[in-house]
Amino acid sequence: MRRHGKSFLTGISVLGLAVAGLGWLAASFLADLATRIPPTARPALNPSRLGLVCEEVELRADDGKKISAWWMPKGDSQAPPVVVLHGLGASKAHMIDYVLLAQQEGHPVLAIDFRGHGESDPSLTSIGYYESHDVLAGMKFVRERGAGDPVLWGTSMGAVSALMAAEKDGAAAGVIADAPFDTYRNTILHHAKLMYGLPEFPLIDLACPMIESRVHFRMSEVDCLRAAGNIRAPMLVLAGELDERMPAASRSQGFLDHSGRGT
Repeated sequence: MRRHGKSFLTGISVLGLAVAGLGWLAASFLADLATRIPPTARPALNPSRLGLVCEEVELRADDGKKISAWWMPKGDSQAPPVVVLHGLGASKAHMIDYVLLAQQEGHPVLAIDFRGHGESDPSLTSIGYYESHDVLAGMKFVRERGAGDPVLWGTSMGAVSALMAAEKDGAAAGVIADAPFDTYRNTILHHAKLMYGLPEFPLIDLACPMIESRVHFRMSEVDCLRAAGNIRAPMLVLAGELDERMPAASRSQGFLDHSGRGT
């Protein structure tokens, strides 16, 4: 009887270790997905081919990262410059429609490649935290060129970076945030469930410390709702009702509540 009891306990222990090991591997896989930039084709587009006056420039973020950018200085002297910001896995070339629209409306335009994207320096992604420093470098650049305080126009990760940079800078002329998430943790949780069916406990709870050890900041620091509440410039948040990856209802109401502009 004792022999059977010991065998049973040994079997349970081995099973527990196996489950824990699989959980750790799944959490590590999720942490890797959360910090690596997905490969994507880069369109062979350049504004100069479309008749725009475009200068290829290099910016430096405050941590030394080289940020590749297009600077299109032509525009109405009374119109603020627009800094165009792409999403995860994309590049400034993917934002050519945004560039064209802003130029047609008379705005000087700066379009950047975030770190780890396009022609900028390699990097893991922080889905907005370090990328907001790239935006700050862009804001500094347009001011040094005499164009004034910029409007930040970003999509997805670019929207998150725009909100965080506008909060830090305090003097943006405006923010257009197309499909931002609310918080880092919530977007990791939502995408893990949506794309892989992974549960919050224990996998997300295991993955979050792994992510933080890779990116060297607290996930709670990426909070777009908080950022929106601290931005005093005009702000437009765009959300798609059928966008499963960025649920519109809770997000848009959250931004209204935190910005103090809801009713």
